This record gives sequence, structure tokens and C-alpha cells, in this order.
Amino acid sequence: MTRLWKTVACSALLLGIAGAIAYPALAHCGKCAADGKKIAAQLDQSKSTLAKAVTAAETHSKGRAISVISELNDKGQAAVHVFCIAGEPAKIMKCHFDYATGTVKGMKEVTEFPTAAHADHAHADDAAGAAGVKMIKAQTHELACGACIYKMAGVGGCPLAIMIDGTPYLVEGATWPNHDYCDRKCQGVVSGKLQGGKFLASSLEAKK
Repeated sequence: MTRLWKTVACSALLLGIAGAIAYPALAHCGKCAADGKKIAAQLDQSKSTLAKAVTAAETHSKGRAISVISELNDKGQAAVHVFCIAGEPAKIMKCHFDYATGTVKGMKEVTEFPTAAHADHAHADDAAGAAGVKMIKAQTHELACGACIYKMAGVGGCPLAIMIDGTPYLVEGATWPNHDYCDRKCQGVVSGKLQGGKFLASSLEAKK
């Protein structure tokens, strides 16, 4: 075999090996219709549904389901996770649903849950979020004292804090109409931006 053909043969072999290595990483993106069909087939085979996953997760966590994510792992097996709000103060619990048995296989506390805003970057506000800024406009959120109610680490006095995606943040640029936020959790309509670990409010008023 000539040197040229040896080079071609070696190149083809290396490409084939590279393709074999890369394929598993690309085979299960977990987002395309083909993978969605595989997830549905596995759920059908075990006669399970996402509704059953929610019920099992709420029972296991003693909380309320707020988000469900299904995907394929690197072995092509479906994985279903249900995120629940549970406890007081509220915690986000990620429950792993075993569709083969219809039960929750494991649960752990996480700091945030997946939302459409996190996954879809088609809007200008999402572009800001990619740069570390989360924009909020006329949304209803829970507010309370960062020290008395939320027990935020290293926070003293009675600063106003806002709960966003399960995490409390100190509020700057606005105040609460009275001091009842130290005794209870309040609901407010707010606009502003979450940046640098604080919520910079442009408007804030108690929800009527």
C-alpha cells in the first residue's frame, strides 16, 4: 500500500472512531421530537403518565408541584423530575419519579426550578437575563422581612426582601407601606431587575 493510501485509510479510521465517540453525546438531546417519542413510548410501556408523577411527587414531598421536566439520559432511558414547593419556610424539592414503579425514587433540595423564561431566550428581557440580569415587570411576588421571616444569612435589622424563584433577595429602591412585613409574608406587585444578588425596584405596591 502506498503512503498516500495509508494516509487516507488512517484518516478514515480516525473519523470513524470520532463518529462512534460523538454519536452517544448527540443521540439524546432530550429536546427533539424523536426523543420525545422515545420518552412517550417508555411511559406508555409502564402505563405511567406525568399526572401520576405529579401526584407521587406531591405525596412524597408533602408539597405542591410547580414544574415537571422529562428527558433522556445518556443511556436512552427516560428521566422524569417533578419540582415541588414544600415546608415552611418554603423549599424547592426536586423529586425523581421512577415511572417503572410509579413512585418517587429520590428527592433533594435545589435552589431554583426550570421555567419557560429560563429556557426560551427569544425576548429582549431574556437577553438581559443571559448577562446576569432578570427583568420583572408588574408581577406579583411574595415580600417579607429578610431577617425576621426569611432568616437570610448575615442579614440584620429589618430589611425588606422579595422571594423570586424560591430564593429571597433584599430590595433596594423601594419601601413597604407599613411594617407588617416583619410579622407575615405579604403580596406585592413589583417591577425592576434582579442584579448582583439584589432586587433593584423601580415600582412596588401592596397587592389589593
